[in-house]
Amino acid sequence: MDRPDEHDINTRGEAYLGVFFAEAGWEASKVKDYGRDFEVEVFLKKKTIGVLFNVQLKSTEQPALSVDGDFISVELDMSSARYLAHELETPTILIQADVTQKRLFWAAPQIDKSLLKTLEMRPDGKTCTVRISTKNELPATKDELLDTVTELLTTLAARRLTRTGTREFVAATASIAETTDLKQNLRDKIDFLEIMDAQKLTEAGEFDAARQALQSVIASSQAGIEPKFFAVLIEEKNERLSLRGADRHGTRHVDLIRSTADKLLKLTRGGPGALKYYALVARVAADFYALTHEDWGLYQNWKIHKTTGDLWWRAELRVMRAETSRRVERKLTQFLRLVRLSERTSYQSALPLAFLRIVEGGATLINRLDDEGLTDAAASIRDVIFRVCKLSAAIAAEFSMHNERARAAISAGMLSRNHQAECVLWAMAEADQIADDEIRSWAKERIADQPATLGPEELSDEPMPMPMEQQVYENMASAMGIDLSDAENPFSQMVKTGIDDLDPTRVLRNCTHMFVTLSQRGHNFFHMALAQQLQLPTMGAKVIHCTKHKYTRVGMSFDETYELFKTDYCDKCPDRQPRPTDWQYTHEWQQGENERNKVFMRGPRAETHERKLIGPPPPIPMPGESCAACGLDFAGLPPWWCGFCQTWFCQRQDCTDTHPKHPFPM
Repeated sequence: MDRPDEHDINTRGEAYLGVFFAEAGWEASKVKDYGRDFEVEVFLKKKTIGVLFNVQLKSTEQPALSVDGDFISVELDMSSARYLAHELETPTILIQADVTQKRLFWAAPQIDKSLLKTLEMRPDGKTCTVRISTKNELPATKDELLDTVTELLTTLAARRLTRTGTREFVAATASIAETTDLKQNLRDKIDFLEIMDAQKLTEAGEFDAARQALQSVIASSQAGIEPKFFAVLIEEKNERLSLRGADRHGTRHVDLIRSTADKLLKLTRGGPGALKYYALVARVAADFYALTHEDWGLYQNWKIHKTTGDLWWRAELRVMRAETSRRVERKLTQFLRLVRLSERTSYQSALPLAFLRIVEGGATLINRLDDEGLTDAAASIRDVIFRVCKLSAAIAAEFSMHNERARAAISAGMLSRNHQAECVLWAMAEADQIADDEIRSWAKERIADQPATLGPEELSDEPMPMPMEQQVYENMASAMGIDLSDAENPFSQMVKTGIDDLDPTRVLRNCTHMFVTLSQRGHNFFHMALAQQLQLPTMGAKVIHCTKHKYTRVGMSFDETYELFKTDYCDKCPDRQPRPTDWQYTHEWQQGENERNKVFMRGPRAETHERKLIGPPPPIPMPGESCAACGLDFAGLPPWWCGFCQTWFCQRQDCTDTHPKHPFPM
């Protein structure tokens, strides 16, 4: 009598699976139970590690392979699927045996989100389909299978705990001697659940709610060090995302990163060792980022002063930039020393994300070197940071930390705008090796978008957008130690007003007859000194004009000056014609208006309000009364004051001819 085909197929499938178990050194016992075909005990070097799991085997000659070959569809009775996913309290693996190709693939129904959703949405269904990824092939993914079994043990334990009544739980724990440890252990798990909820709130943009949830853990006297540590890291993420729109100049962003590192160091002062090392790495990386931010601001200041401005300030900038560059180099060396030392510790598995904290500062430094034309130096720094990314990815891969591996790949992709750069190509290849489908797709998407986020490889000749120009000045101010968020510091507020007034859109939108210029008056010594160093023309007095009725008002801030101008003139004017709501000021527009209003500018422009006039330009500040451009003595010629450059120049032909054409007239 011939054996049935199905029986023959099952026998062949069991034989192939038996070969895998034998080669892995695991013991598999065949069981006669609904939903289970084998019970497997894991051995390592012929010693049991105490891990047991079930296997349900489905054998076929023709697997239902998807068109793209990414997965195999396995049909199950709904009752069987529900038993596998919900009722079994031991880790259970579903294995598909392809007896034609002699291949084995596996899935974990108990944590299959798609299957669990199907069971929930179709309680009366007859059959359902489980998709098994073709990446989960045995024996190649044996280690991933073991990691999944370990995850299942935790997941099933959590499910059992939630299903256990309070009375049963208390009775079951009555025999445990160390109840203090039990309470702390449970409390830590509750805190981690709070942190996970806070992270979801952050991702949803509910920053205040997330902040409150995280503080409940961080401020708790009963919370353990580990939950507090991770709460501080999620708090940093929450604050960084909340600052995206508000912190245009990045100063608070730098302060946040340094503050987080300080909190981590303080929290881990007494250990544990792995978290203490993480905190130390984070502190050095934060210092490095702060220094690269300062270096970037000084570079932008130097660029602006290359062809105009104070000759002596240019010399001072060169000294400041050289010193900052040395500090950046020393801090990077200190960080790399910590990375190398970590190889001698048992902490490396906890450090991939700590190592990646160097990338943000590294990318800032690479951008500055590239922009300055120092391509060899940029390539050298890129190579160093790239090697750190590869190390982080290797550690993450060794310990099957998919999220950390993805972040290492994404970080490497940040290091170049060139899609074909080695670091970007490696990042895509590394992301493709991540076993988790969802994390792999997310990482590949982020890397593909990364060069676009950084901007084009070739710098555009298009005019710099106004927000970017304002950010340049803000970075410069930050590099000089000016905290623009300090409302109590008059110098900070002087600079902040000047930066805000670079863009008078908010004023000029109110009427097509309005026109603005810079005043030759209104600079005291402090305004003059700061404005000279920043080359910020709008730090001094500004003038608002009405070209139709010849009204004029001068003030140190466009906002305050316009409020008075509006009250005195605009509110009563029948000729007021607002500009379109989407109209935006540009320097090109200003230069066109300067040309169009030449006649108006040559006519009488005395202030039309009764206010005490602001004082004249400051005295000539240069040693020996010399020109800011050429450094030569004025030689008896009357100097002239440039309100845009905020300094004095001589009238020699070379200095006059080479002086830039500014958008704001005097």
